[in-house]
Amino acid sequence: MKQWMKRFMGLSLAVLMTSSLAACGGNNSTSSNNSNTSSDSSNTDSAKDKNEKIKITMWSQFSDPNSKDGGFIGFYKALEATKAKFPDVVIEHSGFGGEAYKTKIKTASAADELPDIFFSWGGGFAQPFIAGGRALPLDDLAADGTLDKLVPGTTANFTYDNKLYGLPTNIATANLYVNTELFQAAGAKIPTTWDELMSAIKALNAKKITPIALGAKDRWPAMFWNSILDIRMGGVEAVNAALTKKGSFDTPEFVEASRKYKELLDAKAFGANPLGTSYDDSIGMFLTGKAAMLYMGAWVNGQIDAADSQVKGKIDVVKFPEIPGGKGSVDEWHGGSGETFMINAKVENKDRVWEVYKYFMETMGKEVYLAGSGSSAWKGEMGDTSKVDPLAVKIGELSSTGTAFSYWWDQMLSGNETESMFGSLMKFTAGKSSPEEFNKELQSKINPGQ
Repeated sequence: MKQWMKRFMGLSLAVLMTSSLAACGGNNSTSSNNSNTSSDSSNTDSAKDKNEKIKITMWSQFSDPNSKDGGFIGFYKALEATKAKFPDVVIEHSGFGGEAYKTKIKTASAADELPDIFFSWGGGFAQPFIAGGRALPLDDLAADGTLDKLVPGTTANFTYDNKLYGLPTNIATANLYVNTELFQAAGAKIPTTWDELMSAIKALNAKKITPIALGAKDRWPAMFWNSILDIRMGGVEAVNAALTKKGSFDTPEFVEASRKYKELLDAKAFGANPLGTSYDDSIGMFLTGKAAMLYMGAWVNGQIDAADSQVKGKIDVVKFPEIPGGKGSVDEWHGGSGETFMINAKVENKDRVWEVYKYFMETMGKEVYLAGSGSSAWKGEMGDTSKVDPLAVKIGELSSTGTAFSYWWDQMLSGNETESMFGSLMKFTAGKSSPEEFNKELQSKINPGQ
């Protein structure tokens, strides 16, 4: 994905919801310890060690320290707090924007040149790191009580073969944002059911207002819609089963979900040319009042309520509408904890890096929440929440009754599977395949064993 997703189980009101390369040799921490030091010089070297700093290299997708994205804000605040907390540690961070990060991290992993700490998505994206022995198992380290501080279920996407490889920061969900001013102008009702959604689309089109900003040119925003429709029709359990090859994409419920997606396309819900609109275009449309709805992660909260936002105070957020006959409920969400940082399996000063790492992860969870871009996956006091974005507070209230989560498909699937999914979805979005053909194609390409 392009943004902070660009993309944040077991939520409770206590954790309100609100998601340049390092120098050569960056995969090794610089340590002053020398295990071969003779006993005759141990006192001198010990005194020297106390004055020398440890270097930790870190890579992430957070390339812009000036971004208004809540995920970026949370990351950089946590990074600075961690540097202040550990003055004896030099953290060298390199950020790469958008798809460039995925390319960099995969290339570095293949060459066994990963940094000490690196950002990763869970699910299928991280699978090659685990299979290649590139990531450090954290179970023994986390036995220090760290797991007791986490919201239950938030480590599921970072656990492989019953081993933990990453801690969560936050919990992210996709949410339906609505421009109340545009709805009022069209005489439309904020939708709580599928019929109300379709009626609102018709009314908005009649007023020449684009009903929904999509951004299908970048593919993953269309995936969000396909995913939530599958969740509403088939339920989270069935969706997750298909994604983990324990179930099928080709079921009556998922075919019906695809028919609902086609119904939206046929109704011009996403405008005349959804495939010609990028993610940035769609966000621009929504932020300038040219589109009435947006189904997106909470990372857009900061942009919506920014001081210079044209829609500030006009946006509400609601649960995605229920669909008659669907097996999923309005309390099942697209999202969860799926973004983490991992530690290089070959890292030096492992215990010290762990102390820095876990402090950073917990702090980022808190700061992302305070930036209004997702609830923390960590229990405990969040500090002064009086200035937390009101949309984030509303999302927290809505999701506090959440019963199940299904994370972003392009992270749960492996690289080749992701491309197959996107190829089939774009063909379907372009009207070149039917709902039945689309689901059969997904099954044959991604999950042929079921």
